[in-house]
Amino acid sequence: MSRQFPRRGRPAFTSRLIALPIFSLLALVCYTWAARRVINQLTASEAKPQETVGCVAWRKTHSCSPFGERDWAWDRDCDTWISMGSGYCECSRNLTTKRLSCGRHTPFNCAAECGELRDNGEAALTLPHNVSCVYSGAVDVRTMQDSLSLPEWRGNTKNMDAQAAVLWGQVMTAVQLSGYNLVPPPGARGASRDWVRDGVRMQREDIMRAQTQWRTFLRESPAYPVEGFIGRGIVILAGGLTYMVPAWVNIHMLRRTGCTLPVEMFFPGKELPTAALEAALSEVGVVCRPLPNLQLQDFPPSNATDTETDLSGFTMKVAALILSRFQEVLFLDSDNVAIEDPEILFSSAGYKQTGALLWPDYWHSSAAPDLQLILDVPSMADNTFESGQMVFDKKRVWEGLLLAAFFNMQSNLYYELFSNFMGKGDKESFAHALRAARLHYHLLETPVGSLGISKTLCSRDQRSCWQEFAGNTMTQHDTDGKLMFLHTNLSPKWSLEVPAEFAYYNRRWQSLIRGWALRSKCLWG
Repeated sequence: MSRQFPRRGRPAFTSRLIALPIFSLLALVCYTWAARRVINQLTASEAKPQETVGCVAWRKTHSCSPFGERDWAWDRDCDTWISMGSGYCECSRNLTTKRLSCGRHTPFNCAAECGELRDNGEAALTLPHNVSCVYSGAVDVRTMQDSLSLPEWRGNTKNMDAQAAVLWGQVMTAVQLSGYNLVPPPGARGASRDWVRDGVRMQREDIMRAQTQWRTFLRESPAYPVEGFIGRGIVILAGGLTYMVPAWVNIHMLRRTGCTLPVEMFFPGKELPTAALEAALSEVGVVCRPLPNLQLQDFPPSNATDTETDLSGFTMKVAALILSRFQEVLFLDSDNVAIEDPEILFSSAGYKQTGALLWPDYWHSSAAPDLQLILDVPSMADNTFESGQMVFDKKRVWEGLLLAAFFNMQSNLYYELFSNFMGKGDKESFAHALRAARLHYHLLETPVGSLGISKTLCSRDQRSCWQEFAGNTMTQHDTDGKLMFLHTNLSPKWSLEVPAEFAYYNRRWQSLIRGWALRSKCLWG
């Protein structure tokens, strides 16, 4: 019997997604791969024009967007001096430069701007064109099914799901035995009020109680199941249109890089895929798995009826990692697209040495000083972490993953200890859990970068204007510093609305900003 997406005041999952893989979703993958060529242009040193670039015209646009709808009446020839308005210089060889939003500008003409591209290739950007699914050098997903590394156990998921439910039940029992929300934080950490910034510290007895609590949890937690996990693969968390659309793009982009690793896609219990979606995902090497009940039943029961505490949200990620059938796991957020085959990460020296690869976030650490005392560790990381991609050998870091689950279940305390208002969530829990469990991890050295768009902003009187970068995508790299992941962390994310024509179109990725130097050691231990 097929599993149905629940009806919660919106059309059924089948009607809104299953009919789309043939049309919109495949077109979206094509669009994404085409966007990858933009990234190659932004990152490749060979992109610098070596020949003389001529001028075609100044192209005026509407909506204060350089690639907005064309304002044909105000196009100008190459020698006309431009000092106001949005648009771009169209140059020969299908290149553009001087892409501007509305407002006043320092006067220029396109003849000179296009001529400078020979010596300043970084200013060039290819003119948008209609999407095509014809790629040079790309792997055709339709022809690679025989080469996919499909797991032998994919036909026995019912038994696997039952075993996963038992294992998660043991984790829940350990949480109950250690206590839930025993230690409250001194307060919340917001933009205007932050108890850490104000110099408030936890009481000594609360620090010791929190330390005893996580140690009790580890002592009561299930041991690594020796025969429970096998092989190597990728884990993605999906469910509902918000996460399923980017997950679909994610999978097809993985396959187009040549990656043949099997994939487990976990779904919350209330957002299970239909049989048709499972079949479509199976064709590209994906096994669909349900997450078990993530609600914690009070222990011991109350006098009247048992109550439940919802542990969903960020706990889903670490639950998917723990319950995956794979021993070696690359976790990817559904909206984190790989543009190179990520399997090489398992062969890196840092992974072989530690069994855990973590990536940096933008921010310097803002962890509360009390956290070091609770975790009982000799030092703390200077940086923050990003959990859109992580690599683990579960056999080697099992206790660290369990403790990360505990921290996320006790988020009322630990999210306030891990970080200020910038970036609360699960992302800091993995590194701190590994440290507390006395396990090692390798932090990639290349700083996180950013992809986004360049905007021209002007004062109200239009007398002064300036360029401003607006990022929408995190860029993460492999262990050799090569760009590998594009994490669309800001909305709007992937949309089903693919333009039929690029009459007007605001390119999501126009500018690449490199990251800053990392301020912490690469290897902790």
